[in-house]
Amino acid sequence: CGITEAAARTMRHPLVLLVPSLPTLVLDEHRGHRTPMLDALAGAAEALGSDPPDVVLALTARWETEGPFQVDVGARHRTLTDYTGLGVEVRYDCSGRPALARALVAAGHAAGVRVGPAQRGVDSGVTVPMHFLFGRSGVAVVPLSVADADAAACRAWGAAIAKFAAWRPERILFVVGGVLSHDEHAWNFKRIVPETATLDEQVMQALGDGDWEGLHHLPQRLLARAHPQAGLRHLEVLRGYLGADLRGQVLAYEAQPGIGAALVSFSMPGVAADAELRNAAPAAEDADEQAAEDPAAE
Repeated sequence: CGITEAAARTMRHPLVLLVPSLPTLVLDEHRGHRTPMLDALAGAAEALGSDPPDVVLALTARWETEGPFQVDVGARHRTLTDYTGLGVEVRYDCSGRPALARALVAAGHAAGVRVGPAQRGVDSGVTVPMHFLFGRSGVAVVPLSVADADAAACRAWGAAIAKFAAWRPERILFVVGGVLSHDEHAWNFKRIVPETATLDEQVMQALGDGDWEGLHHLPQRLLARAHPQAGLRHLEVLRGYLGADLRGQVLAYEAQPGIGAALVSFSMPGVAADAELRNAAPAAEDADEQAAEDPAAE
């Protein structure tokens, strides 16, 4: 296809991950427990260790915004502790990429997506996945929010992120941090809600089969009882990023009262597909040049 090995190395990372944001996983680790989820996370970390990214674009379902999608353009991200009562805290202060983040905002605008810059920090939708996948490797992170937008807008944003990542010279990994069912009231009172397990099973089945449309046909009564996190809009952004209804591999699942989480991996198409995206992304190049000329970008 005429793409050199060096050029292929600079394209977006072929692995895409949906990673649980459960801080209780860190508690299990701290206590020395061995669980299927911790083992699966260790396997994912090993895989990334053999092909490390330069930058992680981390979409967190814990950061819901009522207006546009938001991109954290900070040079340094401080940890936001968004949970209590566990006796352990996941601190993952990390570096950002301001110029890249601002270029992503500009690329989103060029694609017709409502997106803006912000400076917020990293919540458990970023800190927990990064802790298990990278430890203290120092990889740069650009946190992304989930907007209160319809499914089409979420997919459009995911597609814009993918085109941007395909064009950039950095090796960019896309990670979605979040859970499936998310009934915090049930979790606080340690109540078992059968509907949460049913929702989790149906969502994992849809992701494993590549039946993304199936997410739009979940029974309303089930949704009302299981309280899917962010209305599953983080999965719509993920679908847009993948660019096709790809099948995912469910590597592990863990359930707690009211909350269910899955580690799911997706393998992206080959470098030829990214070459096509590069050719179709002149707006991203213009956005990057504008960001580089802006003194405030750094």
